[in-house]
Amino acid sequence: MSGINNDPRGENREAAPEQKGKKLGELKKKVQKVPLLRRLARNPFLKLLSLVFAIILWAMVMSQTNPDRTKVVYDVPLEITGLTELNARGLSLATESDELPSTVDVHLEVPMNDLSRATTDNVHATIDLSRITTTGDYSLQVNLTTVYGEATSSSVSSVDVVVESLTTSVVPVQVTTTGTLSENYRLGSIVATPSQFQITGPETDVNRVAAAVVEVDLTNLTADFNRSVVYTLVDENGQAVESANITSTIGNSVSVSIPVYPIKEVPITYESSTTGLLRDGFYLEGIEVAPSTVRIAAPQAVLDEIDSVQVSTIDLEGVSASFTTTLPLKLSSEVVWSSVSEVDVVVRVREEEETRTFTGLPVTYRNLAAGLQAELYDVTADVSVTMARSALERLTNDDISVYVDLAGYEAMADSAVPVSVSIRANVDYAYELVSEEKVIVRIDAAS
Repeated sequence: MSGINNDPRGENREAAPEQKGKKLGELKKKVQKVPLLRRLARNPFLKLLSLVFAIILWAMVMSQTNPDRTKVVYDVPLEITGLTELNARGLSLATESDELPSTVDVHLEVPMNDLSRATTDNVHATIDLSRITTTGDYSLQVNLTTVYGEATSSSVSSVDVVVESLTTSVVPVQVTTTGTLSENYRLGSIVATPSQFQITGPETDVNRVAAAVVEVDLTNLTADFNRSVVYTLVDENGQAVESANITSTIGNSVSVSIPVYPIKEVPITYESSTTGLLRDGFYLEGIEVAPSTVRIAAPQAVLDEIDSVQVSTIDLEGVSASFTTTLPLKLSSEVVWSSVSEVDVVVRVREEEETRTFTGLPVTYRNLAAGLQAELYDVTADVSVTMARSALERLTNDDISVYVDLAGYEAMADSAVPVSVSIRANVDYAYELVSEEKVIVRIDAAS
């Protein structure tokens, strides 16, 4: 019988002491390393050095791989392209800009090295109108492009728009004013350049436009107004037609020119306005004009030369009576405004007067109370009368009454009573008693 032991457990028993020895050796080595770890943990310099080595190692790895990262670029402007092509087909975008999103947020997959470079400057979002060929409603995809990485999506994927026929129209310019001009100034004629212009846009909006209104504030305006003023398109009711899709041939403003003139008040005169000769025996007593002054507006240099304004010609040829008429003022062509353009003129004409003395006129009495009787002494008087020549020629003694007024008198002895004169005439006159201005009167009870 051989001495070979085929029992495997016996072989394990022979190897066990050797394995135990290896484990003990490894344990001793671990124990020997403990003081080194403790020293590293307690040394800040070694800790910092370890961190630096770790960062360098991470950077080396990343520079070699440059992986993609997700980035969202916010508030990327949404641009509209293809308008030229759309308009060339006789079509126009009718959707207003405020009905479309102005910006979108774009999601990108960008290599890490380019992550900071991807911004709104190089990320673009557009909707394209160039392929639309007829009017109608459309839902257009938002197209995304980027210089860095790849655009994967956006916060808005499509936009709804309306397309109408492209229409043109000529609209007039209307200038309106607000505020109050100083009372010492006057506006001249308002001129807008151009006085009309052409607009183009979607049919619905263009057909609503009735005019282009320009507003000018007159408050504190003391000099000529020459400026470009932004206009507002309005409908027939004066309501603004606001459409960013309407374009014009002149931009958004017109040139407005408004001359402003100072005002001066001057007298209205007539001295140099009369012509012709009055009828023989008549003279001009006077002329009156109403109003007597006029306010005029003109360039300052013109006003400085004007001290008065004349009434137009007053024709007196052969006139023998007063008259009233309305006449225009003689205004310089450089006067742009006047408070009145014509005046009322009263021309007073009188006949030349003469004086004549009427003598031996009987003196009577009037208004004697009942139950009384009166007796007058020196019962004639002489009266000098002055009146128009033609009326005086017709005057007789019978037209002149000389009398004493006894109203209120009672019985009395001889007493002096004033004499009164009454002349029957339809013209102005004056008289003078050439004889005594009083007569002697006696009043008794009636017998």
